[in-house]
Amino acid sequence: MMLVKELMSGLSEIPVVDEKATLFEAVLQIGMDGAKPTEGGRYPAVLVVDEGKRVAGFLEFRSMLLAFAPGYGEFARSVGQTGLSPDAMGAELQKLGLLEDALQDLCQKAAETPISSVMSIPGRDRITRGDVSISEAAYRMAVSSQDYLFVLDGEVLEGIISLSDIMTHICDTVRACRV
Repeated sequence: MMLVKELMSGLSEIPVVDEKATLFEAVLQIGMDGAKPTEGGRYPAVLVVDEGKRVAGFLEFRSMLLAFAPGYGEFARSVGQTGLSPDAMGAELQKLGLLEDALQDLCQKAAETPISSVMSIPGRDRITRGDVSISEAAYRMAVSSQDYLFVLDGEVLEGIISLSDIMTHICDTVRACRV
């Protein structure tokens, strides 16, 4: 039985920032060459840790985009409730002026935005241990629609396991079969 700790990515392979950091510092960390690429690019989040390296939160790319363009958040909530076609969504964004300057002044916005104001705090469904089987982790991700889980050793962050990590393992295993 393969365990999470055998497939997970350690802290040296994923973007990690201190909870006192700004969005600017998080963006710099995402661009570091040490971050291990996943199937679609880099991890879809930056881990946020406190002084004891405990998970304080995470900053998903979607939340980061909303921090750069605050009007998008309210618009996204209303669209989620009513639903819009792509054409209607574009027209509404244009009408609200959200397409014109939403991503202007990126440097200033990034430097002024504390991570703590835009990060999410992971619930228990986003946390696992390294001694859990990858089968259990895969099941938890599938059932909860999560793309990754934080791996803790006690209270200390050890790494992250992603759905991509598990799917790579599954595909490699199946490809090795001689049926």
